[in-house]
Amino acid sequence: MAWLLAGCGGGGGGSSAGSAPDPAPGFSVSIDRTELRFSGDEGSRVEPKIIVGTGSGANVPTTAYFGGEDLGTAIDRVEAHINGTQAQFVVYPKAQLAAGEYSGKLKLSMCADTQCAQHFKGSPVDVAYTVSIAKGLKATPGSVDLRALSGASASATVNVQLPSGASSFSATTSASWLQVTNITPSSMTLVASSLAPGSYSEWVTVRALNRQQVIPVTYTVTADPSSVTTIVPDRTSMDFSTPVGYSSNAQQLKVTLPAWVKTVDTSVEYRTGWNWLSFVAGAGGDLKVVASAAGLRPGVYRADLVLRGTQVQSVTVPVTLNVLSADWQVSGTSTLTVDAASTTTSLNGQISIDVPNVPVQGWQASSDASWLTLSRTSGSLRTDKLGIAVNVPEMLKLPNARTYTADITLSLPNGNTPSTKFTVTLDKRLPELNYVSPHTRLPGESGKYTLRGSGFNAFANISQVLQVTGTTPASVVRVSDTQLELTLPPAQGDATFALPSNLGLKSDTVTLKTVAQPAIGYAAVPTQGYKGGMVFDAERKAIFTVNKTLGSLMRFSLNGSAWNVSSAAVTGADAVALSPDGKSVIVTVTTGHIKLFDPVTLAEQGSFKAGYVSGDTVNNLPRLAVRNDGKVLFAGYSGVNDGNGGMPYFDLVTQRFGNIGGAYNFGWAVASGDGSHINIVQSASYSPLPPMVSLDGGDMVAKVAPGGLTFWYEGAQSLRGERFAEGTYTVWDRDFNKIGKVVIPNTAYMGRTPVFSPDGKRLYVMAYDSTGLYNGSTSKPRVYVFDSSTRMVTSTDLPLLGSFDLPDYPTCNISAYECDTRALGTISPDGKTLFFLGDVNLVAVPVPTTLDTRVQAMRRLVLPASAPARR
Repeated sequence: MAWLLAGCGGGGGGSSAGSAPDPAPGFSVSIDRTELRFSGDEGSRVEPKIIVGTGSGANVPTTAYFGGEDLGTAIDRVEAHINGTQAQFVVYPKAQLAAGEYSGKLKLSMCADTQCAQHFKGSPVDVAYTVSIAKGLKATPGSVDLRALSGASASATVNVQLPSGASSFSATTSASWLQVTNITPSSMTLVASSLAPGSYSEWVTVRALNRQQVIPVTYTVTADPSSVTTIVPDRTSMDFSTPVGYSSNAQQLKVTLPAWVKTVDTSVEYRTGWNWLSFVAGAGGDLKVVASAAGLRPGVYRADLVLRGTQVQSVTVPVTLNVLSADWQVSGTSTLTVDAASTTTSLNGQISIDVPNVPVQGWQASSDASWLTLSRTSGSLRTDKLGIAVNVPEMLKLPNARTYTADITLSLPNGNTPSTKFTVTLDKRLPELNYVSPHTRLPGESGKYTLRGSGFNAFANISQVLQVTGTTPASVVRVSDTQLELTLPPAQGDATFALPSNLGLKSDTVTLKTVAQPAIGYAAVPTQGYKGGMVFDAERKAIFTVNKTLGSLMRFSLNGSAWNVSSAAVTGADAVALSPDGKSVIVTVTTGHIKLFDPVTLAEQGSFKAGYVSGDTVNNLPRLAVRNDGKVLFAGYSGVNDGNGGMPYFDLVTQRFGNIGGAYNFGWAVASGDGSHINIVQSASYSPLPPMVSLDGGDMVAKVAPGGLTFWYEGAQSLRGERFAEGTYTVWDRDFNKIGKVVIPNTAYMGRTPVFSPDGKRLYVMAYDSTGLYNGSTSKPRVYVFDSSTRMVTSTDLPLLGSFDLPDYPTCNISAYECDTRALGTISPDGKTLFFLGDVNLVAVPVPTTLDTRVQAMRRLVLPASAPARR
């Protein structure tokens, strides 16, 4: 059976059905209820009710129409649905019924035609209904439209009707710009805060008991031309400047905000450096900004101060920090000179102290040297000066003729600025006398003498202040700050010299001793072993040498007509010399030391380590030379890298090592007797040969000798350097003008050792007969005497004054490689005694008053075939 649904109108009750014929005899319809009751709240949906209609009996129709008609005022509609053999009538009350009770009837019809003219049996039927509407939740108006200008707020009141049984309600919204305020049991206020121009929407949910109502809210914000709509800082950039380690002064950044922006979110984006900018937020977005240079180096640093707010575009304020160097500016007295003219009141000064870029504050000062005192240990920048002064007692403890430094450490107590040091230099040049050269002279001797020391330039007229006892100088000439040249009358005894100073001090004295020389007879003192160097001590009538074979310092002392021999062990001894005052015997040692010995006791006075000392094993060339200022030149390395390079020396005055001569080397040398002039061979082993150089005692500059001089194996100078013997071949003057050639008339004799008379007017050349260099030979050494007083003009050869023979050989005299026939030689100060020393004898020979003036016959140089003579 199929039910066709259609609305039936008109008719009513059984009267209609009774008057029309039954459209389906034997078939009838019925419903399951004849009364409906509805209930709900005002404003809320009332649930529908269902009535079920059933058809039964025979002659079931194939088509049926049904519908419902409200005979009251509260039913909205009836919907019919087929459900198998049944029809369901869904009855919907009207919505939005006001509170109250509504009664009425609902007429249901089931018909065979669309006009319901033919009702099935049991149709129509009336169903009574009652709709009860209780008072409900209701907000008025049901939607809210708010409008405002930018920078202003907007509000609206909403009335609320509470449902039965409720005494209050709640209202919520999720938008931060919309607030619900002033809630009472019957109303509330919606407030929209200031926003940027635009359209905004939100919902407000009202709840009471288990009821709720949603109120749509729209908010339209329009712009006023005079309104502030962006974040506006009062400056477009910020610039700071502060020294290293300090913070800048704070700067205020005033910020104008749009009305809807209540707070500013501020951050820093660094472009250079890090973490140097800080700020404190104030009212209305204003900022107090500070830049710190702690941990930063001098330079320019940049960052951006970014200002952000709600619903507004962020604003960037560029910030620049110029970090200034916190450099100390310290000026004033940096050098103090102590010399003969100094007084206790002149040895002081002042220092100004400032750090220009930092605030005025206190400083602290300290000195690291006891000789420098400070007037104060603290003061204020830009205001207080620091006084300095020499502590005279402490200064006097320091060795003279040296430069000293004291560091004044300056600091600021806060520690933000690194401390600095201001160096004060003390140039101690108190008048000092070290040596007179030569330090001995003969009775009745007059002439020129050299005083060596320091501090001479401080005297305006040194001849007036030089204190001399024992003689009266004819003249005093200042050559330099370290050298005086004296002309003295004939000696009547010792002469002593000293210098005063304004500080009430007096220099050490030096003494020129007058020493008579006794007559010395011939002697041959046996002494085995190779020797290194040879000096005659006129004061003690002694010869000093070192024995390389035995490793000792040897002294031959004249005792009447005999020679006493004593020694001190010095392993590795290589060369010997005498200090300019004769108070120390100087020995170079191949262990790398310079050693000093007492000339009387041979006790060691001191040992000083050099870099290294070169040595040899045979009768060596003079590898040690002493200047008259106390500088001892030696072959080796000083161990000091002072930038001067060249030739090493040990200073007897300061007892320190140094270098002299620039690029030149010291191989071996010969010094004048007074140490005023030294001629130096660099080497004989290189090709091309390096030139010979000379060095005067008055300066520190080595000069290349003219004339193509390179090297020689024997050399000699006179007492004051007037003459120089290049080997046994040529004689030169001090300025390297050639005096003449040395020609031994007998070619069988070869020159071994040259020695000048003290005044340089005679040259003695000890020579060996080459034909006699074999075992058992009776040939003797011969000394040829040449006149070297005058420069040759018409002839090249020096005049030969004569010769004399030595009874004994100072060295071995065989023609063999192991025999070194090169003897060492010197002369007594009176020029009357020659000394020759080798590995066999010390030969002391008086110079004969009468020389053999015969010219010996020339003989061919014939050497034995056994071995060549060693050179």
